[in-house]
Amino acid sequence: MNLERELTALATEVAWPQTPPLRAPLVARGPDFRRPLLAAVALVLVALAAALAVPKSRAAILRFFHLGAASVQLVERLPAAKERPLGADLGPVVPAITARGALHQKPLLPPLSSPPPLHAQNEVVSLLFRYRGETVLLSEVYDAEGILLKKLAGSATHIEQVRVAGEPGLWLSGATHVFFFPGAPPRLAGNVLLWQSNALTLRLEGRTLTRADAERLARSLRR
Repeated sequence: MNLERELTALATEVAWPQTPPLRAPLVARGPDFRRPLLAAVALVLVALAAALAVPKSRAAILRFFHLGAASVQLVERLPAAKERPLGADLGPVVPAITARGALHQKPLLPPLSSPPPLHAQNEVVSLLFRYRGETVLLSEVYDAEGILLKKLAGSATHIEQVRVAGEPGLWLSGATHVFFFPGAPPRLAGNVLLWQSNALTLRLEGRTLTRADAERLARSLRR
């Protein structure tokens, strides 16, 4: 769906009221520079309200989230997908120098006494480890052109905008959503934190991972 095309179509779908006669300016008062600003703000609000009143335009505005190399789309019906282990289809174990080449920098690692193995698949570096008794998956991708981490979520999945160390992020929780990992069939995913760190897009997943634990773990990652 093309947002620009949908908004352009509003001219034919929204009935605009006739412009009332304008009052003559008051000569006794000086220029009020607030009026043009207030008028501009009012026009933006009216245009946005009109766009949201049209179902197609409302879907284009509200149903897409883009964050670095990741995208989230809200859909009415999820495609067929199965629940598989978090460690499935991550690619072969690679040395640190290979992971660094894929990310154009050292990968971010959790504060563990022994670093977990690094996997690489289609420029995505992933690592699986235990955090507070739960298995979690961390995937990292360099923000090159194109979307590598794709998600489809239904209305029962909650999507919240968050900040991780000052960087933008998204927290997905509630009902499972469908995750498309490069080179792998779609699978059902649990709670997920998506965020950016400089030129990296990171994805942290755990079946019962809480937002507080996910954000705490994200802030603890180091090179």
